[in-house]
Amino acid sequence: MMKNDAPAPLPLEPDCLPYLQQPVVLGLSGGRDSVALLHLLVQQGCAVRALHVHHGIRGAEADADAAFCARLCHELDVPFELQRVDVPALATEQGVSLETAGRHARRWLLAAAARRCKGGVVALAHHADDQAETVLFRLARGSAGLRGMQPVHVASGITWVRPMLSWRRAEITAWLRQMGQNWRDDATNAVADVARNSLRLEALPALNKALGRDVTPILGRSARLHAETIDALEAALQSLPSRDPQGRLYLPFVWQQPLALQKAIVRHYLQQNSVPDISEELVLAIVAILPADAPASRVNLPGNRQAARRERRLLITPA
Repeated sequence: MMKNDAPAPLPLEPDCLPYLQQPVVLGLSGGRDSVALLHLLVQQGCAVRALHVHHGIRGAEADADAAFCARLCHELDVPFELQRVDVPALATEQGVSLETAGRHARRWLLAAAARRCKGGVVALAHHADDQAETVLFRLARGSAGLRGMQPVHVASGITWVRPMLSWRRAEITAWLRQMGQNWRDDATNAVADVARNSLRLEALPALNKALGRDVTPILGRSARLHAETIDALEAALQSLPSRDPQGRLYLPFVWQQPLALQKAIVRHYLQQNSVPDISEELVLAIVAILPADAPASRVNLPGNRQAARRERRLLITPA
Protein backbone atom coordinates (compact mmCIF):
# COMPACT_ATOMS: atom_id res chain seq x y z
CA MET A 1 0.00 0.00 0.00
CA MET A 2 2.61 2.57 1.10
CA LYS A 3 6.36 2.75 1.25
CA ASN A 4 8.10 3.61 4.51
CA ASP A 5 10.24 6.33 2.88
CA ALA A 6 7.35 8.69 2.16
CA PRO A 7 8.34 11.70 0.04
CA ALA A 8 8.40 15.17 1.52
CA PRO A 9 4.98 16.80 1.14
CA LEU A 10 4.44 19.82 -1.05
CA PRO A 11 3.75 22.98 0.97
CA LEU A 12 0.27 23.75 2.21
CA GLU A 13 -1.46 27.11 1.83
CA PRO A 14 0.02 29.38 4.53
CA ASP A 15 -3.35 30.98 5.27
CA CYS A 16 -4.73 27.55 6.19
CA LEU A 17 -2.04 26.53 8.66
CA PRO A 18 -3.43 28.32 11.77
CA TYR A 19 -6.81 26.66 11.26
CA LEU A 20 -5.26 23.21 11.05
CA GLN A 21 -4.40 23.50 14.74
CA GLN A 22 -8.11 22.95 15.41
CA PRO A 23 -10.03 19.68 14.93
CA VAL A 24 -10.34 19.05 11.18
CA VAL A 25 -13.13 17.27 9.31
CA LEU A 26 -11.99 16.03 5.90
CA GLY A 27 -14.36 15.22 3.09
CA LEU A 28 -12.83 11.91 1.93
CA SER A 29 -14.16 10.65 -1.39
CA GLY A 30 -11.39 8.13 -2.00
CA GLY A 31 -10.15 10.03 -5.04
CA ARG A 32 -6.53 11.06 -5.40
CA ASP A 33 -7.03 14.61 -4.11
CA SER A 34 -8.73 13.78 -0.83
CA VAL A 35 -6.45 10.79 -0.26
CA ALA A 36 -3.42 13.08 -0.64
CA LEU A 37 -4.91 15.64 1.73
CA LEU A 38 -5.63 12.94 4.31
CA HIS A 39 -1.95 11.95 4.30
CA LEU A 40 -0.87 15.58 4.54
CA LEU A 41 -3.11 16.27 7.52
CA VAL A 42 -1.85 13.14 9.28
CA GLN A 43 1.75 14.19 8.60
CA GLN A 44 0.96 17.63 10.01
CA GLY A 45 -0.21 16.00 13.22
CA CYS A 46 -3.72 17.36 12.82
CA ALA A 47 -6.63 16.05 14.86
CA VAL A 48 -8.37 14.89 11.69
CA ARG A 49 -11.45 12.78 11.19
CA ALA A 50 -12.72 11.70 7.77
CA LEU A 51 -16.28 11.81 6.47
CA HIS A 52 -17.28 9.80 3.40
CA VAL A 53 -20.67 10.44 1.79
CA HIS A 54 -22.25 7.52 -0.09
CA HIS A 55 -24.55 9.12 -2.66
CA GLY A 56 -26.78 6.14 -3.30
CA ILE A 57 -25.68 5.93 -6.95
CA ARG A 58 -23.00 4.00 -8.90
CA GLY A 59 -23.93 0.75 -7.09
CA ALA A 60 -21.02 -1.57 -6.32
CA GLU A 61 -18.48 1.09 -7.33
CA ALA A 62 -19.76 3.43 -4.62
CA ASP A 63 -19.72 0.59 -2.07
CA ALA A 64 -16.10 -0.12 -2.99
CA ASP A 65 -15.24 3.60 -2.57
CA ALA A 66 -16.67 3.56 0.95
CA ALA A 67 -14.81 0.36 1.83
CA PHE A 68 -11.54 1.79 0.50
CA CYS A 69 -11.94 4.96 2.60
CA ALA A 70 -12.74 2.98 5.74
CA ARG A 71 -9.71 0.72 5.22
CA LEU A 72 -7.36 3.64 4.58
CA CYS A 73 -8.52 5.48 7.69
CA HIS A 74 -8.04 2.31 9.75
CA GLU A 75 -4.46 2.00 8.47
CA LEU A 76 -3.74 5.64 9.32
CA ASP A 77 -5.57 5.49 12.66
CA VAL A 78 -7.98 8.24 11.60
CA PRO A 79 -11.59 8.29 12.87
CA PHE A 80 -13.93 7.50 9.98
CA GLU A 81 -17.60 8.31 9.48
CA LEU A 82 -19.81 7.01 6.69
CA GLN A 83 -23.01 8.84 5.79
CA ARG A 84 -25.49 7.52 3.24
CA VAL A 85 -27.69 9.94 1.29
CA ASP A 86 -30.29 9.23 -1.39
CA VAL A 87 -29.01 11.86 -3.80
CA PRO A 88 -31.43 10.95 -6.65
CA ALA A 89 -34.36 11.49 -4.28
CA LEU A 90 -32.86 14.80 -3.11
CA ALA A 91 -32.35 15.95 -6.69
CA THR A 92 -36.00 15.22 -7.51
CA GLU A 93 -37.23 16.89 -4.32
CA GLN A 94 -35.11 20.02 -4.87
CA GLY A 95 -35.52 20.16 -8.64
CA VAL A 96 -31.76 20.21 -9.24
CA SER A 97 -29.17 18.02 -10.96
CA LEU A 98 -27.59 15.00 -9.29
CA GLU A 99 -24.30 16.91 -9.16
CA THR A 100 -25.88 19.88 -7.37
CA ALA A 101 -27.87 17.72 -4.96
CA GLY A 102 -24.75 15.73 -4.10
CA ARG A 103 -22.73 18.88 -3.48
CA HIS A 104 -25.43 20.32 -1.22
CA ALA A 105 -25.65 17.06 0.76
CA ARG A 106 -21.88 16.86 1.21
CA ARG A 107 -21.57 20.44 2.40
CA TRP A 108 -24.45 20.04 4.86
CA LEU A 109 -23.02 16.84 6.31
CA LEU A 110 -19.49 18.24 6.53
CA ALA A 111 -20.73 21.38 8.29
CA ALA A 112 -22.76 19.27 10.73
CA ALA A 113 -19.70 17.12 11.47
CA ALA A 114 -17.58 20.23 12.09
CA ARG A 115 -20.16 21.58 14.54
CA ARG A 116 -20.07 18.30 16.45
CA CYS A 117 -16.30 18.78 16.81
CA LYS A 118 -16.87 22.04 18.72
CA GLY A 119 -14.76 24.51 16.79
CA GLY A 120 -13.74 22.15 14.02
CA VAL A 121 -12.96 23.27 10.50
CA VAL A 122 -13.73 21.53 7.20
CA ALA A 123 -10.83 20.69 4.89
CA LEU A 124 -11.50 20.33 1.17
CA ALA A 125 -9.05 18.89 -1.36
CA HIS A 126 -9.46 21.40 -4.19
CA HIS A 127 -6.29 22.17 -6.13
CA ALA A 128 -5.04 24.59 -8.79
CA ASP A 129 -6.68 22.75 -11.69
CA ASP A 130 -10.02 22.84 -9.83
CA GLN A 131 -9.48 26.56 -9.35
CA ALA A 132 -9.06 27.10 -13.09
CA GLU A 133 -12.27 25.18 -13.78
CA THR A 134 -14.12 27.22 -11.15
CA VAL A 135 -12.93 30.55 -12.57
CA LEU A 136 -14.01 29.58 -16.08
CA PHE A 137 -17.35 28.24 -14.84
CA ARG A 138 -18.18 31.39 -12.89
CA LEU A 139 -16.96 33.65 -15.68
CA ALA A 140 -19.23 31.84 -18.14
CA ARG A 141 -22.21 32.22 -15.78
CA GLY A 142 -21.58 35.97 -15.69
CA SER A 143 -22.49 36.60 -12.05
CA ALA A 144 -19.18 36.31 -10.20
CA GLY A 145 -16.54 37.59 -12.60
CA LEU A 146 -13.11 36.08 -11.99
CA ARG A 147 -13.93 35.04 -8.45
CA GLY A 148 -12.25 31.77 -7.55
CA MET A 149 -12.13 29.60 -4.45
CA GLN A 150 -10.35 31.02 -1.41
CA PRO A 151 -7.88 29.11 0.81
CA VAL A 152 -9.99 30.11 3.83
CA HIS A 153 -13.70 30.84 3.68
CA VAL A 154 -16.20 31.28 6.52
CA ALA A 155 -19.89 30.59 5.88
CA SER A 156 -22.69 30.09 8.41
CA GLY A 157 -20.21 29.89 11.25
CA ILE A 158 -18.11 27.13 9.64
CA THR A 159 -14.53 27.67 8.46
CA TRP A 160 -13.71 25.90 5.19
CA VAL A 161 -10.04 25.51 4.27
CA ARG A 162 -8.40 24.38 1.03
CA PRO A 163 -4.78 23.60 1.95
CA MET A 164 -3.80 22.24 -1.51
CA LEU A 165 -5.09 25.11 -3.65
CA SER A 166 -1.63 25.83 -5.12
CA TRP A 167 -0.93 22.21 -6.05
CA ARG A 168 -1.40 20.90 -9.59
CA ARG A 169 -3.25 17.66 -10.30
CA ALA A 170 -0.09 16.17 -11.83
CA GLU A 171 1.90 17.00 -8.68
CA ILE A 172 -0.66 15.22 -6.51
CA THR A 173 -0.55 12.16 -8.76
CA ALA A 174 3.24 12.04 -8.76
CA TRP A 175 3.42 12.48 -4.98
CA LEU A 176 0.99 9.64 -4.28
CA ARG A 177 2.74 7.34 -6.75
CA GLN A 178 6.12 8.07 -5.18
CA MET A 179 4.60 7.14 -1.83
CA GLY A 180 3.05 3.96 -3.24
CA GLN A 181 -0.46 5.04 -2.28
CA ASN A 182 -3.36 4.15 -4.56
CA TRP A 183 -6.75 5.80 -4.80
CA ARG A 184 -10.20 5.32 -6.29
CA ASP A 185 -11.12 6.70 -9.72
CA ASP A 186 -14.71 7.77 -10.41
CA ALA A 187 -15.36 6.84 -14.03
CA THR A 188 -18.03 9.52 -14.35
CA ASN A 189 -15.33 12.21 -14.06
CA ALA A 190 -13.94 11.11 -17.42
CA VAL A 191 -17.21 11.78 -19.27
CA ALA A 192 -17.94 15.31 -20.53
CA ASP A 193 -21.63 15.13 -19.66
CA VAL A 194 -21.73 17.92 -17.05
CA ALA A 195 -20.37 21.45 -17.24
CA ARG A 196 -17.33 21.03 -15.00
CA ASN A 197 -16.25 17.79 -16.68
CA SER A 198 -16.56 19.48 -20.06
CA LEU A 199 -14.46 22.42 -18.88
CA ARG A 200 -11.74 20.09 -17.60
CA LEU A 201 -11.75 17.68 -20.52
CA GLU A 202 -12.46 20.01 -23.44
CA ALA A 203 -12.44 23.75 -22.70
CA LEU A 204 -9.15 24.02 -20.77
CA PRO A 205 -7.17 21.87 -23.26
CA ALA A 206 -8.62 23.97 -26.09
CA LEU A 207 -7.53 27.18 -24.35
CA ASN A 208 -4.06 25.76 -23.78
CA LYS A 209 -3.79 24.94 -27.47
CA ALA A 210 -5.21 28.26 -28.67
CA LEU A 211 -2.88 30.33 -26.48
CA GLY A 212 0.13 28.05 -26.73
CA ARG A 213 0.60 27.91 -22.98
CA ASP A 214 -0.72 26.37 -19.78
CA VAL A 215 -3.57 28.68 -18.76
CA THR A 216 -4.22 27.10 -15.35
CA PRO A 217 -1.66 29.20 -13.41
CA ILE A 218 -2.79 32.30 -15.33
CA LEU A 219 -6.41 31.75 -14.30
CA GLY A 220 -5.30 31.12 -10.73
CA ARG A 221 -3.31 34.36 -10.68
CA SER A 222 -6.26 36.27 -12.13
CA ALA A 223 -8.51 34.87 -9.39
CA ARG A 224 -5.98 35.87 -6.72
CA LEU A 225 -5.69 39.44 -8.05
CA HIS A 226 -9.48 39.69 -8.27
CA ALA A 227 -9.77 38.50 -4.67
CA GLU A 228 -7.28 41.16 -3.55
CA THR A 229 -9.35 43.83 -5.30
CA ILE A 230 -12.54 42.57 -3.66
CA ASP A 231 -10.84 42.55 -0.24
CA ALA A 232 -9.73 46.15 -0.76
CA LEU A 233 -13.25 47.15 -1.81
CA GLU A 234 -14.68 45.35 1.22
CA ALA A 235 -12.39 47.31 3.54
CA ALA A 236 -13.35 50.58 1.85
CA LEU A 237 -17.08 49.82 2.05
CA GLN A 238 -16.78 49.02 5.75
CA SER A 239 -15.39 52.52 6.35
CA LEU A 240 -18.19 54.37 4.54
CA PRO A 241 -20.94 56.09 6.59
CA SER A 242 -23.61 54.12 4.72
CA ARG A 243 -25.33 52.53 7.76
CA ASP A 244 -27.38 53.99 10.58
CA PRO A 245 -26.88 52.82 14.19
CA GLN A 246 -29.44 50.03 13.62
CA GLY A 247 -27.45 48.66 10.67
CA ARG A 248 -29.87 49.84 7.98
CA LEU A 249 -28.67 51.50 4.78
CA TYR A 250 -28.74 55.29 5.18
CA LEU A 251 -30.13 56.38 1.83
CA PRO A 252 -29.26 60.10 1.87
CA PHE A 253 -25.59 59.03 1.77
CA VAL A 254 -26.18 56.36 -0.90
CA TRP A 255 -28.07 58.80 -3.16
CA GLN A 256 -24.98 61.01 -3.42
CA GLN A 257 -22.77 58.22 -4.80
CA PRO A 258 -22.19 57.28 -8.46
CA LEU A 259 -24.14 54.28 -9.74
CA ALA A 260 -21.16 51.88 -9.58
CA LEU A 261 -20.62 52.67 -5.90
CA GLN A 262 -24.37 52.43 -5.17
CA LYS A 263 -24.33 48.93 -6.63
CA ALA A 264 -21.29 47.97 -4.56
CA ILE A 265 -22.91 49.32 -1.37
CA VAL A 266 -26.13 47.42 -2.03
CA ARG A 267 -24.33 44.17 -2.89
CA HIS A 268 -22.23 44.47 0.26
CA TYR A 269 -25.34 45.12 2.36
CA LEU A 270 -27.03 42.02 0.93
CA GLN A 271 -23.94 39.91 1.58
CA GLN A 272 -23.74 41.17 5.16
CA ASN A 273 -27.35 40.06 5.61
CA SER A 274 -26.63 36.55 4.23
CA VAL A 275 -28.79 36.97 1.13
CA PRO A 276 -27.94 34.09 -1.27
CA ASP A 277 -27.73 34.12 -5.08
CA ILE A 278 -27.03 37.84 -5.46
CA SER A 279 -27.20 38.66 -9.16
CA GLU A 280 -26.64 41.96 -10.96
CA GLU A 281 -30.34 42.02 -11.82
CA LEU A 282 -31.24 41.80 -8.14
CA VAL A 283 -28.79 44.57 -7.20
CA LEU A 284 -30.12 46.85 -9.94
CA ALA A 285 -33.72 46.17 -8.89
CA ILE A 286 -32.88 47.32 -5.37
CA VAL A 287 -30.94 50.37 -6.59
CA ALA A 288 -34.08 51.33 -8.53
CA ILE A 289 -36.20 51.56 -5.36
CA LEU A 290 -33.71 53.66 -3.39
CA PRO A 291 -34.89 57.14 -4.57
CA ALA A 292 -37.63 58.63 -2.40
CA ASP A 293 -39.84 59.14 -5.47
CA ALA A 294 -39.38 55.62 -6.88
CA PRO A 295 -42.76 54.04 -7.75
CA ALA A 296 -41.89 50.82 -5.86
CA SER A 297 -40.48 50.56 -2.36
CA ARG A 298 -39.67 46.86 -1.98
CA VAL A 299 -38.00 43.98 -3.84
CA ASN A 300 -38.41 40.27 -3.11
CA LEU A 301 -35.23 38.44 -2.13
CA PRO A 302 -34.26 34.75 -2.17
CA GLY A 303 -35.09 32.97 1.07
CA ASN A 304 -38.58 34.47 1.51
CA ARG A 305 -37.31 37.92 2.46
CA GLN A 306 -37.53 41.38 0.95
CA ALA A 307 -35.56 44.60 0.73
CA ALA A 308 -37.82 47.49 1.76
CA ARG A 309 -37.34 51.29 1.66
CA ARG A 310 -38.77 53.02 4.73
CA GLU A 311 -38.22 56.63 5.80
CA ARG A 312 -34.92 57.11 3.93
CA ARG A 313 -33.60 53.73 5.05
CA LEU A 314 -33.26 50.35 3.34
CA LEU A 315 -33.73 47.23 5.47
CA ILE A 316 -34.18 43.48 5.06
CA THR A 317 -37.48 42.08 6.36
CA PRO A 318 -39.45 38.84 6.14
CA ALA A 319 -41.59 38.73 2.99
